[in-house]
Amino acid sequence: MLLPNVRKVMSALREKGRYIRSNNKRIDEWVDRYINQCALEGRSVTILTQWCIAKDLEVRFRIQNGFTPTKAELTLFRKVLPAIARLFEENGISVDWFLTFNRSYLDLGRVDGQIEKAYTRMIAELANPLEQQGWLECLNWEDDILGSRPEPNEEVFASIDRFVSVGALQLEVERHAPWSKESGLNQTDEELERDVCFKIACEAEEGRLLVDPDWFFGECIIMPLESQERYDFFGLKAPSIKNRVVAILPPYPWRFS
Repeated sequence: MLLPNVRKVMSALREKGRYIRSNNKRIDEWVDRYINQCALEGRSVTILTQWCIAKDLEVRFRIQNGFTPTKAELTLFRKVLPAIARLFEENGISVDWFLTFNRSYLDLGRVDGQIEKAYTRMIAELANPLEQQGWLECLNWEDDILGSRPEPNEEVFASIDRFVSVGALQLEVERHAPWSKESGLNQTDEELERDVCFKIACEAEEGRLLVDPDWFFGECIIMPLESQERYDFFGLKAPSIKNRVVAILPPYPWRFS
């Protein structure tokens, strides 16, 4: 049975989720139980938001002649994140919210180092007032958490056909192909597929880590800035991971057009 304050929080979170998109993933009861347990034990709710350092940032950098925050980025840090943190606080529940900068698993998807620094510095400046309040922390996924580049799950990488259907793999290859071409690579079909298999295996390994209660974050809510489909392959070795996804943030605030 949920505590009254937890019921209030969950009702508000579910209401926020209805406005993100019509077919948004409903919040699983795992989240109710996790927040309720935190409230019972007087400990903070851990929230993880992963921020993709996408290749498109290089185009944005050229167009903006540097980086100026988008309206969505400003709104996220000035209104959206503080409102969610306040919802928990007003109901007597503290949060530890981690925002991680995540590079591409693949070389061809990695942003120029200086452009990445310029962008993450801008986002860190937007986040600074919230970090000063003590409930938000910005980290680099590789530098601060893994201590290295992500590694693929060896079992998935070695036997992709055991985990991913032919159709799903082909769709991912087709999605990846234009990106490869725009990067100036003349990859063969075999090279394209190997890159896609590597990426999928890295996502599978990341999912495995994220549900490990003894790993960096312990148990946590995943509050993404991308569509929930982003976590499909994360579940290959961690089927329960989508139960932790709370898709209530406006997606892709970094997109610039």
